[in-house]
Amino acid sequence: MDAPPSTPSDRAGDRLGRCLNRLDAARQRALTIYLTLGDPLTTDPSDPALAAVDAGADILEFGLPTPNTRPRGEEIARSFERARGTDQEQSWEWLGELRRTAPDLPLLLLVYPETVADLGWDRLLSRAATAGVDALVLARPDGPDDLERIAAAGLSAVPGIAPAADPALVRRLESAAAHLTYRNLADRTGADLDLAAATRLTRRLGETAGRPFLVGFGIRDEEQIRAFATDAAGVVIGSRLISVLSRTEPAARPSALRQHIGRWKAATILDGSPPER
Repeated sequence: MDAPPSTPSDRAGDRLGRCLNRLDAARQRALTIYLTLGDPLTTDPSDPALAAVDAGADILEFGLPTPNTRPRGEEIARSFERARGTDQEQSWEWLGELRRTAPDLPLLLLVYPETVADLGWDRLLSRAATAGVDALVLARPDGPDDLERIAAAGLSAVPGIAPAADPALVRRLESAAAHLTYRNLADRTGADLDLAAATRLTRRLGETAGRPFLVGFGIRDEEQIRAFATDAAGVVIGSRLISVLSRTEPAARPSALRQHIGRWKAATILDGSPPER
């Protein structure tokens, strides 16, 4: 008899689930840091990924530039352009090396519809699983079918859900998500958030969401993180970090990364106790 398909909870003892449970027990929220594969600012020899984890990141999310993927947020779009010359095979190998170096770290891969069109589902899922990715973040999911396809490959699917998404679609996506959804606070990454409006949205989601959720798109400081931490399972920061690194001299980038991520992580702690690493 053939073995049944693996599920997200089978992968390395469910790294993502264990991370979320540990943080919840410690009254912390997940700090997810976004980096672009192949961008010299975020995957250079100084190992920004490992430095981010050392500074306090709980989860890493990676963008994978492909020929037709064009993110709408300005900082992420520029990051993708800087990465265009990188051999994609090299990016997969780099991810695999990161997995071997950090065996317990949850790794997410950001997937746009164009990513799937460029690579095809079979290749994308196979390479992601081989590299040790835990979950695919779907930027614009059409419905639960793609989430079920991802789960059948043994990966977790994290659907991105816009504020104005159809409620029936939201319920279907939440039902198909194994761990989390990703709730967008704006229409593009790096947007300027109205803190009061974003806080009201997050509080409403905290009361009505059918799955724990990450929030992202425009988060850039500790005040915002604290405002969202009561209701969200975690926050995602990418554009702000990439902006900081792009405006910092290369020799000073490791220090800038540590300082910013350290402050952001401290803001995810609900009771003010020191981060439990």
